[in-house]
Amino acid sequence: MSWLELLLFVHISMAVIWVGGGLMMQFFGLRATMSGDPARLATLGEDIEWIANRVFIPGSLLAFVTGILLVVESDFYGFGDDWIVIGLALYATTFLAGLLFIGPESGRIGKLAEARSPDVGARTVRLIMLSRLDLVLLFLLIYDMTVKPDFGDAGSIVWGLVLAAITAGLIYWRYRVSVAGAPGARPASD
Repeated sequence: MSWLELLLFVHISMAVIWVGGGLMMQFFGLRATMSGDPARLATLGEDIEWIANRVFIPGSLLAFVTGILLVVESDFYGFGDDWIVIGLALYATTFLAGLLFIGPESGRIGKLAEARSPDVGARTVRLIMLSRLDLVLLFLLIYDMTVKPDFGDAGSIVWGLVLAAITAGLIYWRYRVSVAGAPGARPASD
């Protein structure tokens, strides 16, 4: 196995852990929300915060570092390639969203659920919606890494953005439906 192959293996493995873990958290969040059990919501919030700090953040950082090293070691890719610029922008957006909001908010929701706060439902529904939007960014990042669009090929970029926009619109629509239909799930104030 060459150094480049090892970097690629670690890069892809960390991306799988990051995206797959995010998708699994969606299913756990869905089950906990549907249960209506405050204790389960509290545990979920604490678990997501724990997993974010020990798996998602280190895994995404390792994916980032190995991605940078792949470009440095590569003879055919460079930091000026459009798809790499797009990937770095998407990575920064999703990493900062998770680090600065999604992880900490999960922990806050867990503590609010333990205290039986009436804000738990609204904050949980909002967090699930925002983490689903973050997952859309992760899938857009996978699209970018596989299709490798450039700014001269507007078709590839437009298709990726259109699919992401439709998905984000459906997620937001579902959030609004949830908020309208659940008495305890009014939008939390920012």
